[in-house]
Amino acid sequence: MSNTLSYIIQINENFDKVNSSFNKFQTNVHTGIDKVQKQLNGLRLNNLIQNISSAADGLTAMNDPGIKLSTSLYDLSAITGVTGSKLKEIEGYARENAKTFGGAAADSAESYKLILSQLSPEIGKVPIALKAMGKEASITSKLMGGDTVAATNVLTTAMNQYQVSLADPIKASKEMAKMNNVMAASAKEGSAELPQIAQALEQSGLAAKTANVSFEETNAFIQVLDKNGKKGAEGGVALRNVMATLAQGRFLPKDVKAELTSAGVNINKLTDNSISLSERLKPLKSIMTDQALVTKLFGKENSNAAIAMIAGINEAERLTTAVSGTNSAYEQAAIIMEAPSEKNKQLQAQIDDFKISLFNGSNGLLAYTNILGNTARDFSNLMPIFQGAGTIISTVTSATKLQALWTGTVSGATAVWTGIQTAFNTVMAMNPIIWVVIGIMALAAAIVWVVSKTEGWGNAWKHTVTGAKLLFTAYVETVKAQFNTMVNGIMIGIDKIQIAWYKFKNMAGLGDSKANSAEISKLNSDVEARKESIKAGYKKAASTAVAAGMEFKAAYDSVKWKKESKTDDAGIADAGTIPGAASKGGAGSSGGGSASAKKSNEAVATGGTKHNYITITIKELNGLKDVVISGKDAANKAGSEVADELLRILAMATTATG
Repeated sequence: MSNTLSYIIQINENFDKVNSSFNKFQTNVHTGIDKVQKQLNGLRLNNLIQNISSAADGLTAMNDPGIKLSTSLYDLSAITGVTGSKLKEIEGYARENAKTFGGAAADSAESYKLILSQLSPEIGKVPIALKAMGKEASITSKLMGGDTVAATNVLTTAMNQYQVSLADPIKASKEMAKMNNVMAASAKEGSAELPQIAQALEQSGLAAKTANVSFEETNAFIQVLDKNGKKGAEGGVALRNVMATLAQGRFLPKDVKAELTSAGVNINKLTDNSISLSERLKPLKSIMTDQALVTKLFGKENSNAAIAMIAGINEAERLTTAVSGTNSAYEQAAIIMEAPSEKNKQLQAQIDDFKISLFNGSNGLLAYTNILGNTARDFSNLMPIFQGAGTIISTVTSATKLQALWTGTVSGATAVWTGIQTAFNTVMAMNPIIWVVIGIMALAAAIVWVVSKTEGWGNAWKHTVTGAKLLFTAYVETVKAQFNTMVNGIMIGIDKIQIAWYKFKNMAGLGDSKANSAEISKLNSDVEARKESIKAGYKKAASTAVAAGMEFKAAYDSVKWKKESKTDDAGIADAGTIPGAASKGGAGSSGGGSASAKKSNEAVATGGTKHNYITITIKELNGLKDVVISGKDAANKAGSEVADELLRILAMATTATG
């Protein structure tokens, strides 16, 4: 009968649960970092970008009225050659006009520029006349939905077509005012609006002037033709052709003259420029029913227009009287300007005028701050891209370092694990149950051996966490350094502009030379300080990144194989001792152990009343259970729990064997 006690140790290891716990921990760490990064992006970066964008918009809004007016005035100066005090006078009129009628001072200056380019640059030499013409354009624009350019074109077209003399600019401005009221009254009384009147005048104005047809009567017949379907330019062409036919007089075809004379029409009256166009057309009323003669006289293209004009003589006379000597344009504009929207425009014009004063007061330097502000906005808009690039670089770098750490940690154990797996596969191939049990025991022993032969995991984890914190800090410091570069870059630009200004003052002999030099010295000092601030920001980010790298290296170096401790032979337990059995030479022992122990062993081995197997079940590797791993004592805690579990089971084995 054998005295050997056989142990069957069954290890049920839940590796899935271990992996799940670790994966859950890893996911929580990544999620936490992602949340921090999102908060940084959402609360800091976006707010930063918004603030920079708002500042840029504010600078643009402050700068806009002044720079636009300045640009228009320089264009005006280029056209007219007007400079100095007269150009300044024109600027004052433009600003005053804007406050009176609402709108931008630059629009008033643009109106002046159109007047000068379309009429005569010489008007610019008489600013008061230019002011009066600009006022007429602003009044007309109120009747045209605020379109100052279109209104100016209407007025200049009328002036040019009727060849108004510009030798006396002040007198010409009064003629423009008269024409303005005539066209406004015409649009009010008839069906053609101001744009259509201007189009018709482009085609017929010069002919009417040559035929000595008054501006008022020309407008009247434009309205008559418009009502009969001849609108805009088409009506102007028709009016011009009818007047051209009448002007032929004695040069009309003989057969036509004979027919007209037979109908009682006085040919000479048709060409009499001393009477109105209506009076010239009246003799033709007698042939209105003779379609053939009307067509022969005016041609197929113009016969309908001629009939409309002859039939509308009474209406034309009424309209001529209605549009003469009125202030219709002023009256209509006054009504329109009572609207709340117009009041708002006038208020805005006053605010813009204040901004122009600031622009002028800074000698145009506000324009440079506008450019710098917009440049800051451009850089801030690119910051998410910089951030993304930084994230990619830091992620790749971190991944590489972590991979190196892990590879270095487990590389020493690779051969051991390979040997274990090979042995296990061999055991499984042999199939007998006893060898399977032995193989499992060998695998368990190897696992315990690997764990027992390595050390330093606590320090490795501590260095890894510290390195991760430093790496994140380095990333934040990089973002801060980028922003610091942008802000200080803008400020350096402003300082440089100021330095140039004080240098110019010294060169031009403006102000106190010592004070100017002191300001230049101070500004140069500020520039150097800003440069140093930029360098310091990147230096701090770099040093933090280096420190993070050192922590990861320390983590890698922390995990080592344990050195075998040297002890006396007396300190080494007998490897053949069975748990629960007395040691050789121990108290109360004989050479072969106690008789009761032998008896119990024999009973167990031969199938006595006690079990001949002991099952050791470890359901959670290293005591990981469902507890979240955290803190520097996690590894020690896990190891102690496994040790406690094994001791408890081995104690049970001792009891079982007596």
